[in-house]
Amino acid sequence: MEGKREPFKTKDNNRILCKKEEKKKCLFSCSKISDKVATAVISSITRKAAPEAAANQIPVTVSSSGPSLSLLDGWREHVTLSMLELDMSIEQEYAADIFSNMMKSQCKCVFRAVDIPKSVTSEMRTMLVDWLIQVHEYLELQEETLYLAVYLMNSYMKVHKIRTTLLQLLAASCLFTACKMEEILIPEPAELCFMMEDAFSKKDLLKMEKKVLSRLSFVLHYTQPLHFLRLLAASGKCPEKVRYLAMYFMELTLLEADGGTIEPALLASAALTLAHTVSTESGCLSPDQSCHGLLYSYSAVELSRPQHLMAKAALHASPEFRATWLKYSRPQRFGVSAGPAMANSKNLSRCLALLGPNSI
Repeated sequence: MEGKREPFKTKDNNRILCKKEEKKKCLFSCSKISDKVATAVISSITRKAAPEAAANQIPVTVSSSGPSLSLLDGWREHVTLSMLELDMSIEQEYAADIFSNMMKSQCKCVFRAVDIPKSVTSEMRTMLVDWLIQVHEYLELQEETLYLAVYLMNSYMKVHKIRTTLLQLLAASCLFTACKMEEILIPEPAELCFMMEDAFSKKDLLKMEKKVLSRLSFVLHYTQPLHFLRLLAASGKCPEKVRYLAMYFMELTLLEADGGTIEPALLASAALTLAHTVSTESGCLSPDQSCHGLLYSYSAVELSRPQHLMAKAALHASPEFRATWLKYSRPQRFGVSAGPAMANSKNLSRCLALLGPNSI
């Protein structure tokens, strides 16, 4: 990261965690290979929202309860062009299989509201994820690592009760496990203990990691919404600012328990659509920069629910939990969270008014 980050503090005692004078610079370039393999094929998601269908459509079911999406004639051409753009010409022949598998398996990544224990209140969970985002940015980890860590945390709470006093330890162990799946170089356990103000030892961290692996039966992957988002943006040739704004909207849903109840493809589509609308409305996106090929099968009604959640999180975020806002206010991410697109847009308020406060 180029700029200095503000020091962060925990909720418990408001003690500021001093950063170390020297920290390891992790080289994450190699992990982009797996990122491309997992995400580039999703460019085949370019599909029409218009009611009329093409003659030779290949049906792809999203879930048992979700809408039925279709790949139009010429989708292979879209995949080929996107893969060539991402230097993935070798993987072209596997695009259909990988994409179909991701679309079919994403329904298994959705949680129900009852999956989160009642003992873990909404404020407690928000505080926990906010702290996790701070640690994630401090360690300069891949974005996939954060999403996987939150997913593992939710999955563990779904199958096993956790004492509230151990929530921070659970979050840290899930982040440690996610690093082993997504990163080339992983942080030392002692460094994560330092982030927890040494409230837990290295032995505690590794013991919790074993519990997580055992309870989850070593199932440590899922279909990430970030993969759908990146390829939707690539296939639509979206400007980088729009992509970062969509990433900001989508990361805000990690702070909300309801964010896990939305399918990854729908979440990514809603975030990118909202980012494009907000940027266009505020004048930050000129007509010649409009995203081409943003063709979604999701209707406005289907997109409205996740967009309502994103708008609520963006407009009514607590001043105490602003890790995501600070993260995306930095120059490296074009300052999208504090930029004119957010300041001048009225679309977020309309998203809130559309469904009402009790719709989520």
